[in-house]
Amino acid sequence: MLGDLRFGRFWLVFGWLAVVAALVLSLLPPKAVDIPGANDKLEHLIGYLLLTFWFCGLYPRRRYALIALGMLAMGGLVEVLQAAMHLGRQAELGDLIADSMGIALAVILAMTPLGRWPRWFEILFQKNLP
Repeated sequence: MLGDLRFGRFWLVFGWLAVVAALVLSLLPPKAVDIPGANDKLEHLIGYLLLTFWFCGLYPRRRYALIALGMLAMGGLVEVLQAAMHLGRQAELGDLIADSMGIALAVILAMTPLGRWPRWFEILFQKNLP
């Protein structure tokens, strides 16, 4: 699928940078990333929805299950690391459930025409590039 994208490498690198950023933010002490009034579970749901949807847009549908499993593994790893690091974070099953919900919603959205988002952006960029 990346082969049919003019900027496939850019989309992929940006996606992996987002994964690294999510990991770092998930493992920092809570005071470093505290957003007053934020809903932790909603943050998990939206974060994993966006990451999963991003990668589903880059790969064919036959890879969606693998992408979903990878994202779920990442969510589980984050919870294990949070518990092991003793930096004021704690592992919560609720976080993993929220991650799972975001992942599932992303896969469902990716099955719609919205899943072709990178191609739409490339068409827009192509019209505006020399």
